[in-house]
Amino acid sequence: MAKSFNLRLLRNNLGQTAVEYILLLAVISSLSYTFYNNKRFKSFLAGKDGMFAVMKRGISYSYRYGLDYKKEVSYEEKMDFDYTNNKHDTYYNAADNSSHFFSGTEAYPP
Repeated sequence: MAKSFNLRLLRNNLGQTAVEYILLLAVISSLSYTFYNNKRFKSFLAGKDGMFAVMKRGISYSYRYGLDYKKEVSYEEKMDFDYTNNKHDTYYNAADNSSHFFSGTEAYPP
């Protein structure tokens, strides 16, 4: 009698999918909780030098100047630019001591 009862339970797979989804949800939630409460992960995302702060600076710098943002560039100084001189990053190439724009070498004819 016990033998036939065990076979009937094993052949009936009702609820197996629900149990598998519950176990999968438990594993995913425990992994996400572990990552979220990690000090390194929090310091990576938050703060003045966190991922989102650097992304914000990079996006606003590249939108204004058309160049990639580099950490060696003083962000606050570049965003408070005067625009009355030719030292704008988009206009002036400091490495070549020349403009990014081009013009003719001789004057245009009248």
